[in-house]
Amino acid sequence: MPIKVNIQLLERETEHLVGELPAAEISEGYGDNLISFAHPLHYDLEVERQPQGILATGELRLPITCQCRRCLKSFEDSVEIPDFAALAPLDGEDAITCEGDFADLTPFLREDIYLLLPTNPLCSPNCPGLVKPSEAGVSDSEPPEESGGSPWAALDQLKL
Repeated sequence: MPIKVNIQLLERETEHLVGELPAAEISEGYGDNLISFAHPLHYDLEVERQPQGILATGELRLPITCQCRRCLKSFEDSVEIPDFAALAPLDGEDAITCEGDFADLTPFLREDIYLLLPTNPLCSPNCPGLVKPSEAGVSDSEPPEESGGSPWAALDQLKL
């Protein structure tokens, strides 16, 4: 269920919204395989009508499941916006989507959440990455590389 507010009612009074937005609503259009949304977005918002549009302020909290980009282990994290604020215009190119008297705030919440998601999630800042088979005590069927320099050494010798 998207977060919708009645524009006509906002003309008279502010509206206080508290609840959860399903993970499917938040993940719509998100394509990063390292982050998944298994839990709903928790929101606590004050919504009021402004001359330029609809102002929503409050708190957002979203638990996320990440996959470390170095070692590929899954870990839990969260995105929190304690001072969320969005002005959704009613007119113009960036106008909020309206159906009759109801305006959908979901895209504005989704956008701010996406901006705060980690671009390169790490399980810890000093994650060593994947363990090589030889370091894990597993014998390697491939012969070890000859110690003779870098695999880029042949390219370093090119004369252009």
